[in-house]
Parts: sequence; structure tokens; C-alpha cells
Amino acid sequence: VHFNCAEYANNPDLLMGHLFGHVKGAFTGADRDRPGIVEQADGGFLFLDEIHRLPPEGQEMLFTLLDEGHYQRLGDSERRNKASIRLIGATTEGPDRALLKTFLRRIPLTISIPPLEERSRAERVELVRLFFKAESRRIKLRIRVSFRVMRSLLTYSPAGNVGQLKSDIQIACARAFLRY
Repeated sequence: VHFNCAEYANNPDLLMGHLFGHVKGAFTGADRDRPGIVEQADGGFLFLDEIHRLPPEGQEMLFTLLDEGHYQRLGDSERRNKASIRLIGATTEGPDRALLKTFLRRIPLTISIPPLEERSRAERVELVRLFFKAESRRIKLRIRVSFRVMRSLLTYSPAGNVGQLKSDIQIACARAFLRY
């Protein structure tokens, strides 16, 4: 199950409600009990994108789940729900700066992926080709890329790293499609 914490970063209660579920009356608008993403991921993998956007309380609830195998829905102080998940998190921030040390101790493996500007030209070319191929399949048309466009994509350093490169290619393809 995939969940992007950034989508609800401005509303920690809503973020926690989506992640752990909530009971009726837990917050304004909670008109019924609702299971969360953790319950959906029970027995499998939970991928939390932009995990650094998870508030400290959410990190604490996650490490309780990882340590003890249970969690509570938002607004429920009595019932403990059980879940067994494998947690994968991604962050664009340094984990030591963005996550609680007590939470980090529960993560046995950290993989650092180098920023786009530190990758070889061959790898950048392959990423650009991959993103254009994906767009070509999506719109069911052949896409031709000029040398100037390719050079620009290979030499700029997008602020959002690989995700920004992909997004920029999608936008360029959408604009070209509109002109087509």
C-alpha cells in the first residue's frame, strides 16, 4: 500500500486519521468509523512517501506498531488493533534531521540514493529515455525529442531531483500533445 504523507502535511489530524484510521467523532467531519492505511497494509508492505512529513506523534505510533504489533485508531483510547506490516519510507530530507531518533532505531536498513546531479551521464540518459517511453505508451504515440531538448534535460539540476525530472518530462509531453 502506498501513501504520500505530503498530501496531508498541513493537517496532522487528517494525516494520522488516514494512516491509522479514526472513530466517529475523533475530529470535525469524522461522521463514522473508518479504517486506515495501516489496516489495508496488514500482512504486507506499507510504503510511506515523504515520511519526514509525518508528525512526531505519528512516528511514535508507527514505532509502537513495529515494536508491539498494535495501534489505535485516532480518537479511540480503548481498543487496540493488530497489524503486521513491513514499512518502507522515502524522504527527500536527511533522515537524521527529519525523523525522531527513536523512530530511526527501528529502521534496520537505510539506502541513500544519489541526487540526479551526482549520477553518470549514461544513467541520466537512461532515466530521460525511460520517462519519455512511459509517456509514449500512455498517449499511444511515438515521441521524438530534439537534441536541444535532450541536452537541456541532461544538464539541468531539477530541485525535486528524479521526481522533478519525470514531472517536467510529463508536462513537456502534455504541452506537445495539446499542440499535436
